[in-house]
Amino acid sequence: MTTVDLHRPASAGEKLLRAILLPGARAIAVLRAYRNRRAVANLLSLDPHMLGDMGVTPHDVRSALASRITDDPSTHLASLAQERRAARTAQSRERQRRLSGDSPDQARPTN
Repeated sequence: MTTVDLHRPASAGEKLLRAILLPGARAIAVLRAYRNRRAVANLLSLDPHMLGDMGVTPHDVRSALASRITDDPSTHLASLAQERRAARTAQSRERQRRLSGDSPDQARPTN
């Protein structure tokens, strides 16, 4: 049986490749964040009801834009929308549970 050492030191070629590629990847990430920041800023021109249809509020948009300039505000905005959706779903399930007369101790198993 052959074993492979995954913790071997990087070769000179690997170090050179990393030195070339990492700054380029970082620059691409910063440019993508800048482009997404402009797109998120454009959301502020939308009506609050339209933003609500997307699952966010004007405050969420401003909060996402308040992050560091190199951070991508679209990921922050997406996580806020996902959290709000999860909370709304939990509230809906709780409301349904109360309407059906189930007590918290009699929670139905989910499939």
